[in-house]
Amino acid sequence: MKNLLFVLMLSCLGGGLQAQQKKATLPPAPKKIDYKKKGAPLPPFRIDKTAGGVLTNANLKSGKPVMVMIFSPQCDHCEHMMDSLKQVSDLFHATQLLLVAEDRNKEHMKGFIKKTDIGTHPLFQQIGTNKGELIFSIYTYKILPQVNIYDSRHRLVRTLDGNFPFDSLKMFIQ
Repeated sequence: MKNLLFVLMLSCLGGGLQAQQKKATLPPAPKKIDYKKKGAPLPPFRIDKTAGGVLTNANLKSGKPVMVMIFSPQCDHCEHMMDSLKQVSDLFHATQLLLVAEDRNKEHMKGFIKKTDIGTHPLFQQIGTNKGELIFSIYTYKILPQVNIYDSRHRLVRTLDGNFPFDSLKMFIQ
């Protein structure tokens, strides 16, 4: 009886070792991309445009830099920054500008566009809201507005937040 018990214990130990060996051969988990890190790609996104329609990565032109501005339509400082951007908008004629606010601000977007008078300006046509996946991926949670600049390969070059002169960004978008 002792021999039988001994054999059973050995077979259980052997099976446990085999299970551990099988686990060791599993492929490593895919690396999670830190989209806030310099050199990171622009993450996949979906923006519901205020004027109607949807904007995704597929709509971006390759070979052209991208500037993503996260803002709140209820933020006075964001309004002032939009006015500043309008004054130097000719510097960004070769840049794809995405203006994005959280989806919960959808009802305030048309008022913001009217108040800042950007509705007919060609640079400001890609404006809308995002349910969170883009904002969550790139927002540093410091202060609004936040601007992320991506090079022509759509790789993150610079992140700025708060108050900065837009004409100082020229070196990052060429």
